[in-house]
Amino acid sequence: METKLRPEIPEEKIIQVQNNTKKIDFSKPFKFIYLDFWFDLLTFPFFILCIFAAGCCSIFFSFRVEGRKNRKILGKRGCITISNHCHYFDTVFANYEFFPKRLYITVAQRNYEVPYVRRMLRFVRAFPIPSTPMGFKMITKPIREALERGHFVHFFPEGELVHLSQTIHRFRFGAFYQSYLQQSPILPMVYVFERRRFFGKEMRPNWIKMTLVIGEPIFPPQLNEENGFPKEDLAEMSEKAASWMEETIADHRKGI
Repeated sequence: METKLRPEIPEEKIIQVQNNTKKIDFSKPFKFIYLDFWFDLLTFPFFILCIFAAGCCSIFFSFRVEGRKNRKILGKRGCITISNHCHYFDTVFANYEFFPKRLYITVAQRNYEVPYVRRMLRFVRAFPIPSTPMGFKMITKPIREALERGHFVHFFPEGELVHLSQTIHRFRFGAFYQSYLQQSPILPMVYVFERRRFFGKEMRPNWIKMTLVIGEPIFPPQLNEENGFPKEDLAEMSEKAASWMEETIADHRKGI
């Protein structure tokens, strides 16, 4: 499969984090994912509140989901989910859609270092990807434990949030490398927006209709630890997912 050259996210579109003062020292033991019963019990009231809020927001955004049948292909097994990162509520709606399944969400380290926000992120089962060279290796074991228990782990391969964007930017390969190491399928998803109209006139940009489309699972090549990562195969997985997202957005936006 020919790889398409996609644009990088423009620097001015990247949301800057200014008050990330609670620096994480990853040289010390750090709990990325809590799978303990006591943690579920502690966070359950907050999580239910978030699900209720998501339900209310789904009415405002006329949120709907297509392709649920593609989830059923995986049965009860855990998987790695990916999507475009284009709205402040995209992770909220992902949790809402997969409830009561657990969805653990990867976030940039700098976002996890903001006071108070880090606690909220922890409560909604988000965990940081360390920005150090060893970061990928550090999250591999926690992800494996979550997948083995049948949970989902969510990645944003574009890396950054670009609010209301319908452009698919260049993918990072982290999710696909983890898919190969864990021998876990990738479940691609894409958010599609439609501007609302009132008597033919477009409403404000933030008042949109949102559709989440779930694609068919993409399975990784068979694990072969002696030969290292099959970079060409993983690049093909990435290209297949990105192309599907672009085509799905284009198909849904025809005539808008």
